[in-house]
Amino acid sequence: MKPLVLSDIESIAEYEAKRNAVRKRIIALKNVRRVALGPRVSLVFENRETMKFQIQEMCRIERIVEDRLVQQEIDVYNDLLPAGMAIGATLLIELVQEDDMPAILREVRGLEETVWLSFAGHEIRAEAEAGRSTEEKTSTVHYLTFRFTPETRQALSDAPEVVLSTRHDNYRYDTALSSQTVASLVQDLVNA
Repeated sequence: MKPLVLSDIESIAEYEAKRNAVRKRIIALKNVRRVALGPRVSLVFENRETMKFQIQEMCRIERIVEDRLVQQEIDVYNDLLPAGMAIGATLLIELVQEDDMPAILREVRGLEETVWLSFAGHEIRAEAEAGRSTEEKTSTVHYLTFRFTPETRQALSDAPEVVLSTRHDNYRYDTALSSQTVASLVQDLVNA
């Protein structure tokens, strides 16, 4: 995926002038790209648009205007955009205040290493960003990358069903992706 550059980021004033329309569009996009995986996990498939929105919001909230500091934000978020023919996702472990959070995070330690996309006889295992799980527990947020070849990109596009799954011993769930979600992911791969 093509990385974001400084010229992609608008000034706070330019962004604020159209923020409501941008937020509405990104919320709609994220609704298509957010997938529930069992009762506690969701994945948001990220792309340049969702990352640009995050940067714009960070600059707006923190009043970041200096190019050097904006570039630092860009660098952070570009690290989450996978290079080449790949799809990035944020995995979120959703907890509520009533949950025994430490126990749950111990129970699903390593979950990020057990996420797969399956379609048309292909299985693509997510590559997880290192350092978000320890021997004791896992983080509630993980960044995943699904790498494709031209063959698997075409198979994804043609697949009658695409399934996102986790194969963790303590958390096994499968979710079929909607045709809208698949089309959005294929578009990312075409633009890679």
